[in-house]
Amino acid sequence: MALTYVNGVSERGSGHMAIPAYLAQKFPEIGEHWADLQDLFVAKRVPAGTTLLAEGDVATEIFIVTRGALRLWHNSDGKDITLQFFFENQLVSSFESFYLGQPSGFSIESFEDTQVLILSKTAFDQIQRKYPAIQPAITRFVCERFIAYRNIFFDQLQYSPVERYQQLAADDPEILSRVPLHLVASYLGMTPVSLSRIRTRLKK
Repeated sequence: MALTYVNGVSERGSGHMAIPAYLAQKFPEIGEHWADLQDLFVAKRVPAGTTLLAEGDVATEIFIVTRGALRLWHNSDGKDITLQFFFENQLVSSFESFYLGQPSGFSIESFEDTQVLILSKTAFDQIQRKYPAIQPAITRFVCERFIAYRNIFFDQLQYSPVERYQQLAADDPEILSRVPLHLVASYLGMTPVSLSRIRTRLKK
């Protein structure tokens, strides 16, 4: 059955929980079998400031944002370093921890009131066993995540603070419109004071 999309969320007809469009796009095998798999995804609402995964814990869940926003971040000797932000219809976990069963090097936290679909490691393994054709899509997705984190690291080394801010404004304006400035500063690798000065300078 073909998927149709309403406000970024796909629907397959009455009686079915809608599948996030991002999930259907990245993993079409899940979209094709959503009627059988939807019960494995558990809906949960969390207020802003909720830690969904603490650094040092083993990741046992994947989160798909259906409303709100999450961030992936790391504590480096007391310094808050944000790796990425996740908004509606995006998917996040500490994938190295999730796959290898090792303590996570990152935390996952909401910074808006947020709704997520949660897929447990047990349910994830069940999907892989039942539908092995999904494995290439999973491998591709995980590789894309690691490439994104590598690019963030290289940008910190390659560009000046002003250039990093200008690039963010051009490529991801949603971050600047939705994310508190102290978290934007954490993401750009600068202090909130430095970010405020850059914003003031560029507005003149």
